[in-house]
Amino acid sequence: MKYFLGIFVLSIALLNSCAKPTVVNVVLPKDKSLNCKQLEASITDAQEFRRKAIAVTGNTPQNQARGFLFWPALMVTYINAHEAIVAANERSINLINLMLDNNCNNSEKVLKRVSSTPRLQTLKDLSQTYRDLKELYESGALTDDEFGREKKQILGQ
Repeated sequence: MKYFLGIFVLSIALLNSCAKPTVVNVVLPKDKSLNCKQLEASITDAQEFRRKAIAVTGNTPQNQARGFLFWPALMVTYINAHEAIVAANERSINLINLMLDNNCNNSEKVLKRVSSTPRLQTLKDLSQTYRDLKELYESGALTDDEFGREKKQILGQ
């Protein structure tokens, strides 16, 4: 019994060692009272949270250790990061909508900047997009250079 209790406590401790990126609130009570400059700053903050959450999902030494020592911790890290990424994206969309509602002068520029950031795709979406690109290349519709550029864009390189 002590053996199982020890394993349980160790498992809880290892799961708590998972990366916990900050999950931003999508809507804050004072969002509607922010001016255009404050909205833009809030969007920049949300995009920074998103960037940090994406960085946690990479091939980092911490993730290698999690995968080697206790793979469930790695899975929890990825789940936490995904939640943070989705929340940051939704917050950015909410703030951009407020900018558009307030007729902010720079809303189009901010919208373009946010929409040009690489999107995190599911493996299924990524696989399908790559197959479609390869099919275009094999049909002769794309040159070697075009195929290489598009492939890098799809893979986020």
